[in-house]
Amino acid sequence: MKILFLCHRMPYPPKRGGKIRPFNMIRHLALSHEVTVATLVRSTQEEADAEQLRSYCDELYVGRLSPVSAWARFVLYGLTGQPATFGYFQCSSLARKVRRLLAVRAFDAILVHCSSMGSYVASHEGCRKVMDFGDADSEKWFEYARSSPLPLSWAFWLEGRRVRRAERQLGARFDVASVNAPREREVLAGYVRSPISVIPNGVDLEYFEPGRTSGLGYVPNRIIFTGNMSYRPNVEAVRYFVGEIFPRICREVPDAQFYIVGMNPAPAVRRLAEGDRIVITGRVDDVRPYLDSAAVAVAPLRVARGLQNKVLEAMAMRVPVVASPAAFAGISGVAGRDLLVAGKPVEFSRAVVSLLRDSAARERFAAAGRSCVETKHNWSQLLERLEDLVAGGDRLAKGTTRPSSH
Repeated sequence: MKILFLCHRMPYPPKRGGKIRPFNMIRHLALSHEVTVATLVRSTQEEADAEQLRSYCDELYVGRLSPVSAWARFVLYGLTGQPATFGYFQCSSLARKVRRLLAVRAFDAILVHCSSMGSYVASHEGCRKVMDFGDADSEKWFEYARSSPLPLSWAFWLEGRRVRRAERQLGARFDVASVNAPREREVLAGYVRSPISVIPNGVDLEYFEPGRTSGLGYVPNRIIFTGNMSYRPNVEAVRYFVGEIFPRICREVPDAQFYIVGMNPAPAVRRLAEGDRIVITGRVDDVRPYLDSAAVAVAPLRVARGLQNKVLEAMAMRVPVVASPAAFAGISGVAGRDLLVAGKPVEFSRAVVSLLRDSAARERFAAAGRSCVETKHNWSQLLERLEDLVAGGDRLAKGTTRPSSH
């Protein structure tokens, strides 16, 4: 098959959430099919990364987003009643390249990752079209609205309403859709006409294998959080952990350390630094040595959509995880066996302390977590569903549901 694949971020290197899923999709499909990728870059570094991606696909077409023009379109779309976030990802040069490709090339299928790229091909007819929503983006904006003060809550609610309208329209223009977790399907199925299949995120089990990296050495009382530290839910999560949970842990384990590992830490994150007690690393070339050094990984997110890669990667590295209910949602594991799930600060701190104090419990959860991702979140197995979805004609892929009548 000849497949055109569109995504909103240069999917290489696959070291952050928005890049991991599309990269693995491209790599898997290219094993058996001719895959042409169209994507966006924002910097000279991402343009250099694009050269590395070429070895994983047949052809690559790139559009450069200028931050000034991207934010200008963000404002313009918002003022004209369209989703502002969709405006941010519109690139006239990439749109022209895609139109030319569709005019001269007979593709068997088009696969779009992320709803904000759907408009590039929504009107095209003549081949199978698959929309990988990943998350229900509109629901994320509604969650922001519920947790923010005025006037931000109003702005977030309005963006959620506009994104939801766009998701509904895309559902009518694409043959089938996919998401990364059942709860995302439950939301979208209420208003998207296309059949929706659940294709969970996986883990590169050869890359995220414990003990393969030389590095920091194991620290018995080290707690770790990983992620893009300019991303609002991650910023809120670490501030909440430091303010409400970590002091309770320190009363029980005075020498506990908290490492916040991830790129672009926001000023609010940097202000949390406290000597060797709370460490903000900023961007690191390889997160694995930091995971190898930690006794417990935490994911205290209060706003989370889809499926959290940070949880899967820690489990793959045999680091016991304590997650909030929001961060646990979508993980194909058993709470209390494969990881610990806790909501309120007192419960969360108690779960972390129990692991820090009990080496046998840490080993038990480490082994169970690794086994869980090996059996339930293995990319090679999960992406067989994607291949069925792309090539499946009118039949529904396994795990697919049709939308409800409301």
